[in-house]
Order: sequence, then C-alpha cells, then structure tokens
Amino acid sequence: MAKKKLSHTAKILKKLLNSETVISSDVFASNTNQYFGHIKDQGIELIEWNDPADGRHLKRKLNMTDENIDKAENYLKRIMGKSHELD
Repeated sequence: MAKKKLSHTAKILKKLLNSETVISSDVFASNTNQYFGHIKDQGIELIEWNDPADGRHLKRKLNMTDENIDKAENYLKRIMGKSHELD
C-alpha cells in the first residue's frame, strides 16, 4: 500500500512548526510564495523579513505564540486529511 505524499503546504507548515525559517525559493516547490497566502488566510501569523545579503527572497517563520501554533497544527491536520496524492 502506498503512503500519502505531503503537499507543499503541509511541508511548509511542518518546517514552520519545527521553528525553521522558510525562504520563498526553497527547492521543494518551484514557487513557494504561492503557498504562504493560503497559510495566512487561515489566520496563521508569519514573521516575514528580507535579508539583502541573501537576495530578494523573503524569509518567513512562524510567530510562535500558543494560539498561532494551535492554528498551524490544526490546519496541518486538516490538509493532511484531505491529501489524496500517492507516492
């Protein structure tokens, strides 16, 4: 039986929940910028900044408040339940 493959949004959320910084040019998606809007639409607050030394890509991390972590975890659970992509 094949296991479910994580969507790009789920991969981003997992990284954010692990306190990692995500850059819009990360290699697992051709343009991760398109996924951050969906995350923010769920009321999940991201801290965004630009480091000129790293080029023009925004860096993002999760605002690690308890409420925000709960929102991110709940959204991740919802989208993982809807994932029908297979390996």
